Amino acid sequence: MASGAVHSRKTKIEITDGSTEVQIKGLTGFSGLGGGSASVIDVTDLDSDAKEKMIGLADEGQVTLSLNYMPADPGQVALEEARLSGELSEFVITLRSGATYTFSAAVLSFEKSGGVDAVIAGSVALEVSGLVVKGTAA
Repeated sequence: MASGAVHSRKTKIEITDGSTEVQIKGLTGFSGLGGGSASVIDVTDLDSDAKEKMIGLADEGQVTLSLNYMPADPGQVALEEARLSGELSEFVITLRSGATYTFSAAVLSFEKSGGVDAVIAGSVALEVSGLVVKGTAA
């Protein structure tokens, strides 16, 4: 019997380079999607018997991409350019199931690392701005 779980195989992430969506190749994993939290606003006053709170605006947090570094890949080049520009870029994560997650983010870092008997790996930190919008691939 199928569990209903979604396999991560064939997940793709695209960055908008100008007006064109470009797939980021070499992806080995991602994390942080949906991991942000809202701020807590203290509304306690002198009539309160205990702390009183309200929930503020949602903060979608950060998304981290893990990848095999491919310096000639147009998607990875677009990541590097976005990091240097400091501008927000549009990203779309498409799961094998067809679910999509679209968001704007700044590329905070694009770290590379390597070692003996290893490929050069990359780790990309994206700071999400605004909401992550869930949809379905066309």
